[in-house]
Amino acid sequence: MIFNLKATAYSPESGRPAFPASIPGSVQADFLAAYPDFCPDWQFADNYKKLIPMEAWSWVYTIDTRDVKTEPGERLFFVTEGIDYEWELYVGKVRLHKHEGMFSRTEVELTGMVNGDTELTVHILPHPMRHHDVLDRTQADHVAKPPVSYGWDWHPRVIPSGIWDDTWLETRSAGFITHAEPRYELADDYSSVKFRVEYERYLYDNEIKLEDEPRTLNLTEEDRLRPAYTGNEACQLTILDPDGVVCYFGPAVEVTIDNPRLWWCSGQGEQALYTWVLTSENHTRTGKIGFRTVELVMNDKAWEKPYGFPKSRSNPPATIRLNGRKIFAKGSNYVNHQVWTGTVDAEEYLMQIRLAKECNMNIFRCWGGSGVQKQAFYDLCDREGIMIWLEFPLACNNYNAGEHYLSILEQEGRAIVKKFRFHPCITLWCGGNELFNSWSGMTDQSLALRLLNKITYELAPEIPFIMTSPLDGMKHGGYTFLDRATGLDPFALFGACDGTTYTEFGSPGTADVETLKKIIPAEELYPPKAGGAWEEHHGFNAWGADAWLCPDTLYRFGEVTDIESLVETSAWLQGMGYKGIFEAARRQWPQCSMAINWCWCEPWICAVNNSLIGYNGVVKPAYYDVQASLREVTPALGVMKFMYAPGEEFAPELWLFNDTDKSVSARITAWADFGDGVKRWFATDEIHAGARVNKGGAKTGITVPVDLGKGRFTAVVQAEIDGEVVENRYVFAVEA
Repeated sequence: MIFNLKATAYSPESGRPAFPASIPGSVQADFLAAYPDFCPDWQFADNYKKLIPMEAWSWVYTIDTRDVKTEPGERLFFVTEGIDYEWELYVGKVRLHKHEGMFSRTEVELTGMVNGDTELTVHILPHPMRHHDVLDRTQADHVAKPPVSYGWDWHPRVIPSGIWDDTWLETRSAGFITHAEPRYELADDYSSVKFRVEYERYLYDNEIKLEDEPRTLNLTEEDRLRPAYTGNEACQLTILDPDGVVCYFGPAVEVTIDNPRLWWCSGQGEQALYTWVLTSENHTRTGKIGFRTVELVMNDKAWEKPYGFPKSRSNPPATIRLNGRKIFAKGSNYVNHQVWTGTVDAEEYLMQIRLAKECNMNIFRCWGGSGVQKQAFYDLCDREGIMIWLEFPLACNNYNAGEHYLSILEQEGRAIVKKFRFHPCITLWCGGNELFNSWSGMTDQSLALRLLNKITYELAPEIPFIMTSPLDGMKHGGYTFLDRATGLDPFALFGACDGTTYTEFGSPGTADVETLKKIIPAEELYPPKAGGAWEEHHGFNAWGADAWLCPDTLYRFGEVTDIESLVETSAWLQGMGYKGIFEAARRQWPQCSMAINWCWCEPWICAVNNSLIGYNGVVKPAYYDVQASLREVTPALGVMKFMYAPGEEFAPELWLFNDTDKSVSARITAWADFGDGVKRWFATDEIHAGARVNKGGAKTGITVPVDLGKGRFTAVVQAEIDGEVVENRYVFAVEA
């Protein structure tokens, strides 16, 4: 039986009484809900800084055990999927267990120790910090806690803790299935699959008779944490196909399924999920499984580089091959979309994932600085067909903290791999973010990365692993509309690039006006200035005085006179920036195999951010530009610059993008409107694109009117595809 936990919490250092605590949840969020006077509206201006003293606080959860009962022969367990970050479990004043790490499942036996008046408490230690002299991410370079909450250029310094993932009390009797995981091997030709469920269940011996003296049972630490014993009697296994039809029922042995339906990412085929049900004499476990193979293979023409002698190695493989088919991965970097990570539930995950699918994306790179998500996230990605590039919780630091750190990293790494490896959406393991860069200083000889390579090879060798991102050939940046070093816009910069993947790139956009008013005092709203609320919410000083807002860029391209025109101009540039980069990457397929923007969502209200989805699921206008550029089949313009002068020729190449497994033919036409509402047709071509082929066609120009002056013009490319007229729309700049 499962007992969902009811609890109160308090901090000894706060001087405040206990308050209701959510499980799962974030304890600081519960504290602020109970005591709003401590930090009213923590997202407004720089109010979040009032939370910094909480970093030194410890927390105590007191769990209500009044309804917890065990029957004769049953054992009682405390089970948690994750508590952030260092914690201890007490019965009364007796410490039963101490744990470090927030991603590893922990089970502690409580048999004979809990009744209606038992004091069961979880004590959470203050946040780990290697030093206290500088408040930044390096304070977390010795722990497996995500460093993002220590402060990032889009995340405030607000560090959550608490019982953040599912946690409960559970009774177990003989035959209880403690662990069950589906495993399979697909035939090379995909004609059959050998399927089994690996499981463990309890077979209790007669040395411990709980029904005699349950209150006096003296369990050692080894007893409380001992592994399950695998039974000799086979459980019963039921397998249902994706339509719910039983395709096997019988003993839980290896089963061969002929002609299995494969799992594909969105846009490439069915997200076929089989259901398995494992039953013992008194317990049942069930789950979903999708059958697929995944590889990371060399990009087209990768072996040809470098040219000539002296030679070095070619760029490493970066193309996903799913079920034998090379896939163009198009998506976004998923980061935590709430500061209080424990408060996120399946409904919030579903909103984010469906928005990505509706944006024609097929992959999330789950950025290492944010850690991993709850199980529901991966369940939903399985169902919706979003591939996952999963990074371990390392980012932008040199993780070289010695034996203790490596032991915790191994514990957490093994837990992460075991917890998520059965999900068909898991496509790639990665050691972490930007670890081979000068600000991190790690290399492929760093022990932490060698350890993670070892863990993934041992536990999930069928899923590819890379040490970090980026590797040679992969590209991170730029992150502003105009490149800082060259001054080039995204169309020019990425149109001339030759990356194997673009796994981070950004074009910033502000929040909408009403949202900005929620975080910025009226007197600071316009014009934006460095310092104050604009800076606290990432409008300035991310890398330099103007990031992320980049006001000089906004004033250069737009008629910015107030907050409304500033926001409108920012949205325009963000949409066109992302359109230029995503489409440049698609034109470079198959030599380029991924386009994954930075980033998808944001954890609090950012005044300016590269995200496509604002705080709490607010869709930015740029989302729709990306949605059009990433359609499975769409016409496009091959454009190499964003800004034109009056009298200059505008001469894009016509393109037809086709991500599907079928050939497509379409008549492509293009027209321009220079602000007078007149369609000036300037190009047409018949383009045939084979399966998963993006093909260019005619290149015909039109002259920008000499009397246009500073402003904008619209270019539209159209195609009739399967009886439907599909448009792709661009708005370019004219500089007088």
